[in-house]
Amino acid sequence: MYYINKIVGFIVSPIGVAIIGGVAAVVCARLKRMRLAKWIGGSTLAWLWLWMTPMMTCIVGVPLESEFLDEGRVPAVEDFPEADAIVLLGGSMGYDDELGSHSEMSASADRVRQAARLWKAGKAPKIIATGDGARESTLELLKEMGVDEACVEFVDARNTEEEAKGVGEILTRKGAQAGSRDARMLLVTSAWHTKRARMMFDKYASSVDVVCAPGDFEMTMAFEKASCWKFLGVDAYVFHLNSVAFHEWVGLVGYWIFR
Repeated sequence: MYYINKIVGFIVSPIGVAIIGGVAAVVCARLKRMRLAKWIGGSTLAWLWLWMTPMMTCIVGVPLESEFLDEGRVPAVEDFPEADAIVLLGGSMGYDDELGSHSEMSASADRVRQAARLWKAGKAPKIIATGDGARESTLELLKEMGVDEACVEFVDARNTEEEAKGVGEILTRKGAQAGSRDARMLLVTSAWHTKRARMMFDKYASSVDVVCAPGDFEMTMAFEKASCWKFLGVDAYVFHLNSVAFHEWVGLVGYWIFR
């Protein structure tokens, strides 16, 4: 199912649809259906242009993040309640011992900084870092940010569903040990990923009180930095963000349909 989701997700993504459109246009041209080939080719170019614009970021990206802003601003760390654990979802770090001895940060590495800030503010006694190879990649940066290694736990997982299941098991046990009180967690991930992540935790860790504390508002920042004349201009980075947002909406719709 994991690989099926990846394949289907790529096919329906903006770049996947563009590739299919390009192939279809070439096939039509080879079959001498030039009018249809031009129509499909033009539609494919228009599709790509649309997904490269901040206008689409406003439509598909910003709504994913707006719920987690406080009057248009990122909430201060001090505004979050105390919890049993800070759950840091993976996807922001990478590690390859053949490439070098240090982990590499992606554009979503603000997640790690947010988790460290929450821990240093005393919002929870431990951090649960998730992801494929989180110990090798994320721990190094957390330690550099002042987090005590003894306060970090790890859950190996390939996707958000596996992360929710693993963390849910840990915190459900913790809640049971504390009596009838539900465990509380601060969910740290990118703001654009928080809606879908919360849905997964609500499903697989229903006894855990989930408080969202995202630390990476890429969509909103990219849109607000776009000037009026760039609103319909193309940008490769914006295309990446819009593709990520599209993937999130596919996941959300899929969850609503199949839950």
